[in-house]
Amino acid sequence: MDLMSDETNESDLEILIRTGIKGPIAIGLAENLLEEAGIPFFAMDRNVAARQESGNFLGWWNVRVPRDMETEAREILQSVEQMGSEQ
Repeated sequence: MDLMSDETNESDLEILIRTGIKGPIAIGLAENLLEEAGIPFFAMDRNVAARQESGNFLGWWNVRVPRDMETEAREILQSVEQMGSEQ
């Protein structure tokens, strides 16, 4: 579920963060952490097949966030990536 309030529209989500997150469990965790932090986001290419069709052959998950919340969003996403690489 993308967290976008009534005051937030897609044009406010100007920063694209390309992550190393691939698995559905890790993606769900990342989405939950972003929501808990109150960071509006838009998940790009949620479906693995759609990601691959768009040229994202490695299946990485991309997300858009507001510029003023980029640092916090990157920290959250990097922590999820690190958890995935430790398993």
